[in-house]
Amino acid sequence: MSGFSPYECAKEFATHTDRNLFITGKAGTGKTTFLRHLRAETTKQLAVVAPTGVAAVNAGGTTIHSFFQLPFTPFTPTPAGQEALIARMKMSSARRNVIRELEVLVIDEISMVRADVLDAIDTVLRHVRHRRAEPFGGVQMIFIGDLYQLSPVAKADEWQILSAYYQGIYFFHSRVMLETPPVCVEFDKIFRQSDNVFIQVLNEVRNDALSPEGFSLLQSRYEPHFNPSPEENYITLTTHNFTADDINSTELEKISAKAHLFTAVVKGEFPEKAFPVEQELELKEGAKVMFVRNDTETPRRFFNGKIGTITSIIDQGVTVHCPGDTDEISVPQVTWENIRYTTNPENQTVEEEIIGTFEQLPLRLAWAITIHKSQGLTFDKAIIDAGKAFSPGQVYVALSRCRSLHSLVLKSPINRYSIGMDEQVIRFSSSRPGMAGVLEELHSAKEQFRMTLLLQLFNFSPLLQMARSWYFATKENESSFSEGTLPFVDGICKQLAEIEQVGGKFRMQLQQIIRKVPVDSTYLTARISASSVYFTDKIESLLRCLQESIATTDNRANAREYDEDITAIFIAAALKKELITATANDFSVEAYYKARNLFRKPAFVISSYSRDSKGEQLKSIHPELLGELVQLRNKISKEEKLPIYIVASVKTLVQMADYLPEDEKQLLKIDGFGKKKVQRFGAQFLELITSYMTAYDIESRMIHFPETKKKKKK
Repeated sequence: MSGFSPYECAKEFATHTDRNLFITGKAGTGKTTFLRHLRAETTKQLAVVAPTGVAAVNAGGTTIHSFFQLPFTPFTPTPAGQEALIARMKMSSARRNVIRELEVLVIDEISMVRADVLDAIDTVLRHVRHRRAEPFGGVQMIFIGDLYQLSPVAKADEWQILSAYYQGIYFFHSRVMLETPPVCVEFDKIFRQSDNVFIQVLNEVRNDALSPEGFSLLQSRYEPHFNPSPEENYITLTTHNFTADDINSTELEKISAKAHLFTAVVKGEFPEKAFPVEQELELKEGAKVMFVRNDTETPRRFFNGKIGTITSIIDQGVTVHCPGDTDEISVPQVTWENIRYTTNPENQTVEEEIIGTFEQLPLRLAWAITIHKSQGLTFDKAIIDAGKAFSPGQVYVALSRCRSLHSLVLKSPINRYSIGMDEQVIRFSSSRPGMAGVLEELHSAKEQFRMTLLLQLFNFSPLLQMARSWYFATKENESSFSEGTLPFVDGICKQLAEIEQVGGKFRMQLQQIIRKVPVDSTYLTARISASSVYFTDKIESLLRCLQESIATTDNRANAREYDEDITAIFIAAALKKELITATANDFSVEAYYKARNLFRKPAFVISSYSRDSKGEQLKSIHPELLGELVQLRNKISKEEKLPIYIVASVKTLVQMADYLPEDEKQLLKIDGFGKKKVQRFGAQFLELITSYMTAYDIESRMIHFPETKKKKKK
């Protein structure tokens, strides 16, 4: 293990532990490559988010605010702030399922994420996953980024609010980070530059320790009147969008060739802020352009940041010649995808769903680009105009885009103020342990992860919390559900409470076995195997009970909530049973994830809504009468502008249809009818019931009505 590189070490932490991880490193050290490989190779349930739309598209994920449904206002890390966030959160059941199944969350470009945003993420994860005592609700967090590059933004009024709770604005100032600091792994092999002198200068700028020699070297590249010839293919990096746009439009106008407009094809959901290139791309033969995607063909003809000149435009075909290349490049149309995360209904694994696409030539005009948009790119030749740098790290980002000192020209002088780094970042970075300490921690973290997975397997508390939330939601709308619904849900809660009670005792036994060093593996396996039989039987019994749900309601919203809750509990319990069974005789991380990925949801069909789309009615002794009572109830509801369950609940309608009350006195015995409701609606229902009894020559069954179950009416 001592021979592990930082890259391999980070991969081991991400794959074989549950430790939160901060992957950092200088520009060009392979952080983006690591993320791409992790997404492709991990067996864990993973999602990727980023602070901006463009960063999210580049990372192959979605934005933080859309994924977690966060407001853009500051979050205060107080009980009141947490309650307010949860109260205003409008999260679909599909999104909740994704979050509940999530095992790893990657946040790319973490340097731009504010402390309060990370605490808001922590709050949502704890709440939705019913694991309020665990940081991030038990999700492994992987933060990727360089704090010496682009920093978070907080307006003056926002910082006025946040400064009462945070010492600083960076992600490491968040309450949850102070509670559980991540393991820091720094990538140190630079792939972009090979010029050792330039690398030294970059390090000095990055660490706010520019030496007189380094300063002189940078100043030697200052040429304010530099005017390269077109064939030299320099690109200008500037601080503001309007400057870059002005340079590009001015240079394009100088070309007398015919202008061609290429319009992107946007399908589905793809927000404008996330467009990777211009929607309306104006190009001319002779225009300088930059590729903004890597070529997918082998050998690779172009890469993100490669600059060339348009040699021809025929119809919708564009060819580009790049310096040093023998052949011209026929530029293909490229599709960018906007994704959202969903759960596969068959195995409850987290999957990516394409909800929108953006198809356009992977080109942008390349006389100029903002430093912000240049992040992640590499340039052979660049003119840097960073005299108006407005945030720490901008100058470093600009300089580090270049391959060598001799490939850059400074259009404006770089003063020491513009390269000053935030002291808080320097302190945080200098406090990180060395690689030896990280490797030592990796060994213990891998074994801890195995034990954590084992204890988590026999932890039924999250399931119990889900059931209790289901119970309270059902209780709140009890009057709209059929008789026996709430006792049924309560019975499920009691079963889970019993399982969790035994599970808690078993977890204590496991902890006692694990504490003894060395661990008696034979005895541990025997205990797991024996206990698995008990828990499997109990879960099977629970699953059978869940399939016997008798709940019905004519309120669509209540039915949907009930069905979603019971389905989520059924699937979670079925998965738990599958994992316990699969690892009973050989518990390992590999066996656990193999079973997790092979899991398929067993058959479970639930529909508590009282009528289907064809209008078929609930079960009753007199189904025709019940149908007429439903229609009357709906008619009264519409006329009186009242919710249907206020007029008469499902239970009320079924009792009237089954027992056939003949007068107001008998009607008062029906559940849901008090004196006021009888006076207001009773006559209409009694008239309908009487007509039905006369037509079919049948008698009232009120003599059989179970009066002892009738609740008192006020």
